[in-house]
Amino acid sequence: MEEEEDNTSANSEIRFITLELMKLAQQSGRSFEDMAQEYLENGEKLHAMLQKGTGLPLKAKRGSVSREK
Repeated sequence: MEEEEDNTSANSEIRFITLELMKLAQQSGRSFEDMAQEYLENGEKLHAMLQKGTGLPLKAKRGSVSREK
């Protein structure tokens, strides 16, 4: 039953990503295939960066407040 829920969740995420890529492709005048390829390449780059620990340091957003207790 849990595997079925995982599949449903994954399918939902794929549909969402597909719709977003379709919107971006239409807005930019590029093909869906180009947008999807770029998305996958960026995901692979991010994955590699996270594994190597070479990601950019996180900075506080401008105007954010640090609240200490």
